[in-house]
Amino acid sequence: MRTSVRRTFLRVTAAAAVALLPAVAAPAAEGDVETTSLLGHPGGDSFYETFDGPLDETFWYVADEFRNGTYQNCQFNAANTVVTDGLLQLSLDDTPYGDQDYSCGSIQTREWHGYGTYETRMRVGAASGTNSSLFTYTGPTYGEPWHEIDVEILGHDTTAVEFNSWVDGAAAGGGPVPVGVDNAAEFVDYAFVWEPDRLQFFIDGEVARTYTDPSDLPTYTQRVFLMIWGTDTLTDWMGPFEYPGAPIVTEYDHVAFTALGDECPFEGSLACGLEAPTTSFVDDMDTLDTSRWFVSDGWNNGDAYACGWDADQVSAVDGALELTFAAGAVAGRDYACAEVQHRTPLGYGTYEVRAQGVENPGVLASIFTYAAAGDDGPAEGIDLARLLGADTDTVRLSTSRYHQQMVSTSAPLTPGADEAFHDYGIVWSADRLDFYVDGELVHAVTDPAKIPVRDAKLFLSLWGGTVPGGGELVPPDVPLTMRVDRVAYTAPGESCQFTGSIVCTAAASTA
Repeated sequence: MRTSVRRTFLRVTAAAAVALLPAVAAPAAEGDVETTSLLGHPGGDSFYETFDGPLDETFWYVADEFRNGTYQNCQFNAANTVVTDGLLQLSLDDTPYGDQDYSCGSIQTREWHGYGTYETRMRVGAASGTNSSLFTYTGPTYGEPWHEIDVEILGHDTTAVEFNSWVDGAAAGGGPVPVGVDNAAEFVDYAFVWEPDRLQFFIDGEVARTYTDPSDLPTYTQRVFLMIWGTDTLTDWMGPFEYPGAPIVTEYDHVAFTALGDECPFEGSLACGLEAPTTSFVDDMDTLDTSRWFVSDGWNNGDAYACGWDADQVSAVDGALELTFAAGAVAGRDYACAEVQHRTPLGYGTYEVRAQGVENPGVLASIFTYAAAGDDGPAEGIDLARLLGADTDTVRLSTSRYHQQMVSTSAPLTPGADEAFHDYGIVWSADRLDFYVDGELVHAVTDPAKIPVRDAKLFLSLWGGTVPGGGELVPPDVPLTMRVDRVAYTAPGESCQFTGSIVCTAAASTA
C-alpha cells in the first residue's frame, strides 16, 4: 500500500574531491518531466510505500534493458524486481541480459522530491563487488547538474554503511560507518533528513553523520532510487566481484518520504520526532556561520562605490561580527569594504539587529532587506537602519520599490550610532510595517502600497564612496569598523527567542 500527503515546499538559494563514482546515471523513464531546482519550485508529495501489493507503475518506474555505465557488470532486468509477502526484493543473478552476463534490479520514483525525511527498512544481500542502496539523484541524464544523496551497503562488508552527498559532481567525502549488526542477517532502519542548512544520516534512529557545509548540501529536486548492482572494475571500493552461485537478494520492508512540515507517515518514523521546520533564528555572532551568511568578495557595486567587497574585511571578534572599511586595492577600487548577506530569502516576520556604526563622511553602515527584480516582481527593499558616517545622531529608515523610495523617515540616536550599540528592528506583515529603535516603535507604515511584499535577503554592509545624503568620502586615517552583536529573525506567530526581543514586548502588550 502507498499513501500520499500534500505538503508545502520551502525555497532556498544556493568542495570536496570526488572520492567515489556515482551510484547511478539512469536514463529518464518514459513520460518524464524535467526536474527543477529547489529555487522556488515544488517537489513531489510525501509518500509511504509498504509493498503490500503490486507496484504502482504510475508512481514507480521499474528499470529494464539498460545499465548505468560500463562500471556495472549487470543490466537492469524488470524480472529482478519482485514484490512478495510485503517486501520488495531486488536481486542480482547470473541471468544473461542484453550484452551482460548478469541481471540486476532497481526502481525509481517518477516524481522529484526535495527537502524532508527519507527512510527505509532493508536487509541486504552479501557478496563482494555488489552495492545495495537507497539514494536520491538528478544529473546530466535529466538535463541537470549532478546532485545526489547516498545510503549504500557494499556486499563485501555488510556490517557497515556508506553515507555521502554529491553537489555539482563533487562528493562530500563519504566513507563507511559501522551499522552495529550484520545487515545481511538483520533488517536495519536507514534514513536521512535533508534540510536547507543541514543533511543528517541515521541508523536505527540514531544520528550517524551530519553535513552542514553549503558545498555538501544538494539544492536540486531528485528522484528516489532503490537498487542492487555489481561491478568488475570498482574493486578498490567494492571489492572483487564474487558471484556466490545463487541470486543475491536485497529486501525492502518499506520506503517513505516525508516533506518538511508534513505529519509523520507511520508509527516509528523518524519524521515523527522532528520539530516543525522554521526559518526563525538568533545569531549572536560568536562565530561567522558561513552556512547561514554569504560573504561578498571580489567585486564592487558601481560608480558610487570607492571600495570593492573583500572577505578579509569580515570576521567574528570578541562576540561580534566586524565589518571593516580600509585602504586597499580591491576590484579596481582604492578601498576594501565588507558585506554579508543571509543565504536564503526571508519573508514577513520580525527582524532585529544590534549594531554599532562608524563616524566618517562618505561612509555608510547599512542593515537592509533586498529582493532583486525577477519574474515574481520588481526590486524591493526595507532599510532597517541606514547609519550615515556624516550624521551619527540619526538613523534613516525607508522602503523602496523599483529602486525608488516609497517611505523615508528617521529617528534620533542617543548616544550616536558610532558610540554605542543600538537595537534596530522591524515587524513586517502584508498590511503593516513597524520600525523600532532600541525597543521603541518610531514609525508605522499602514499603506499596503508602500510595504514590500516579496521575500528578500537580509544584508549587513559597510561601504564608502558617494553616499546619498552622506556626502563624498573623506579618506579615513585608520580602518573603520562596524560591529554587529546579534541578528535575529522570528517568523510570524512564533514565540520570542531572547530576552528584550520586540516579539516579547508585543506578546506582553497583547496578553
